[in-house]
Amino acid sequence: MAEVPPVVKIKVALKIQPNDGPVYFKVDGQRFGQNRTIKLLTGAKYKVEVAMKPGTVQATTMGIGGVNVPLEEKSREAQLVTYTGIYDTEGVTDIGAFETVWQVKFYDYHKRDHCQWGNSFGCIEYECKPNETRSLMWINKEIFL
Repeated sequence: MAEVPPVVKIKVALKIQPNDGPVYFKVDGQRFGQNRTIKLLTGAKYKVEVAMKPGTVQATTMGIGGVNVPLEEKSREAQLVTYTGIYDTEGVTDIGAFETVWQVKFYDYHKRDHCQWGNSFGCIEYECKPNETRSLMWINKEIFL
């Protein structure tokens, strides 16, 4: 088993397809479990880009809303590894929100105006550290960039 680095940085970017369009979030304060809600459309495809430092770490899938998104490795260097995948929201209802690491609200694909206001973001960066047994990673910091 490879040595777990003392700190892992993970950047996750979402881009609506087909033209790599922006994704938006809104600040909700403390109304919910998290203070930011990511806005996504139902019936849409999103390119998922993942960059991890150092390049010695590895990922194969990313779970979003109960959907496992396969990740394809695009490049690997000693300090950085990058992956891409496609997240398809076909079949997700437009009512309500779900909560995982992200808080997300889905909007009907044909009523997209509500999904396109707020703050756009290029990626979310996480700083993670392994627990004492190195069996899981704790997120120390989350930044919307």
